[in-house]
Amino acid sequence: MKMITVKQFGLTPSGEPVSQVTIKNNHGHELGLISYGASWQFFREQDGTQHRDLVVGFDSLDDYLTHPYYLGNAIGRVAGRIGSASFDLNGNNYDIEANEGGNTLHGGDHGFADRNWQTQILEEENAVVFSTTLKPEEDGFPGQMDTTVKYTLTEANVVEIEFSAITDEDTLYNPTSHVYMNPAGKGTDARELTLHLVAQNRLEMDHEKIPTGNKLDVRGTAYDFTEATIIDDNLAKGVDQFDDVYALDELTDAQPNATLADPKSDRAIEVRTDRNALVFFIANPADDGSNSADWIERHPFNAIALEAQILSDAIHHQEFGDIVLVAGKQQTYRTSYTFKGIRGSND
Repeated sequence: MKMITVKQFGLTPSGEPVSQVTIKNNHGHELGLISYGASWQFFREQDGTQHRDLVVGFDSLDDYLTHPYYLGNAIGRVAGRIGSASFDLNGNNYDIEANEGGNTLHGGDHGFADRNWQTQILEEENAVVFSTTLKPEEDGFPGQMDTTVKYTLTEANVVEIEFSAITDEDTLYNPTSHVYMNPAGKGTDARELTLHLVAQNRLEMDHEKIPTGNKLDVRGTAYDFTEATIIDDNLAKGVDQFDDVYALDELTDAQPNATLADPKSDRAIEVRTDRNALVFFIANPADDGSNSADWIERHPFNAIALEAQILSDAIHHQEFGDIVLVAGKQQTYRTSYTFKGIRGSND
């Protein structure tokens, strides 16, 4: 029986209660979310009397407040990096918060991930909407922006994420979900997963991971996932980790933009998006229910992030896409994650 439950997850340093929302579908699978950072905390596959976590997150609010991995957070106003922490818009120059060297990462330290959002439950849709308002005096971007993130869990075991925003002054808007996934289950080695990315090019980066403006052909290189490939096979070609922006090929049908699969269990997660890029990041988020941040540091490569967005630093590269949110014009972006090979799926 599908249902939505809400309980308190803790208090922010200012004393605001943080909500934890659990959405269940008729197969018994559960989508877990928290209002801090409008974050995706877990996806639990129900298998008889047992459950298996296919999305990883923290059990403690303190870890969400202090840990640097943006674990499951909604990211904005602008995902990725903005070079030199500045940009020009409508003839004006804006200096924003530099929180990674001299650059801005994921909207700075006062963006989507660092605030407690309002929560609205939509029972009939099996969905929740988180909402907040960003002000220029808080994050340095122009315009007061009202924004929402809607999460829906369907009976087909699809998690749909819808980002929407409107502003009173032209500003930048390029949000994403920083969800970390592992179809083999939390605590397993994500390097053993296969990844298929429908993307023949990735962005060339400088030493600070700022795009140069060039695109590199991945075919035949360690970055080639144009066919389903075991991630560790490509790591073995001399790559220490993946933190790369892939320019998605245009699709003409319902084909997913990316598929992350576990060959041992035949479970998979398909990603579909209306954006033109996916950031592939393999890192080490997971927890053991005790000291989860410490556990993460000792257990690398536990999950994969596939962050759907417009190509990084697009404000400095016009050909990458338009991330300007025009005053008074609402913008909506959609990304979905289909969990395959689990109970109640079509497989």
